[in-house]
Amino acid sequence: MKLKVVKLEECGFSSALFGLSLNKNQPMENMYNVALRLCDKDRGHNKFLESCMTWWDITAPRYWWQEFDTYRVGVSKQSQSTMHTIFDTHLTQDHFDDIIPETVLNNLNQLYDTENLILLKNNLPEGFLQRREVVMSYKVIRHINQQRAKHRLPHWQVFLKSVKEQLDHPELIWKEK
Repeated sequence: MKLKVVKLEECGFSSALFGLSLNKNQPMENMYNVALRLCDKDRGHNKFLESCMTWWDITAPRYWWQEFDTYRVGVSKQSQSTMHTIFDTHLTQDHFDDIIPETVLNNLNQLYDTENLILLKNNLPEGFLQRREVVMSYKVIRHINQQRAKHRLPHWQVFLKSVKEQLDHPELIWKEK
């Protein structure tokens, strides 16, 4: 599996706590503890998580991106364009999540040589890796974790583990019981 998740930037935590202090009409110094109490309470009680924003550089196979595209609200994506990059170099096994048959790879490279974009895209295996920049809030990450933590596609566990290891405040999403 070649799923790669790299945090580019994270911001908004202090502003989220400030907003929470306004809501609770309390001084800022106690807001982290309030945030810890509210982070796993849905129905608007944890809306401060929407203000904690993260930017990610993610390389994943097309079949994983199809599932990720379920998350549209609160998520922004910019992708590496297959149309503009597919002809940069002949395809190798490194362009795919797992090993593909050599005959398939040879056929793809024959299409590459003809520069027939439509035929090449129509024949790309779902394991073709695509890179995207993704912006999402802590609230979105919490939602993904709730829905995908036990998903049968192992890429989700790798994704969530990588995100958890890189977040500044993972305790707001993965609260210890």
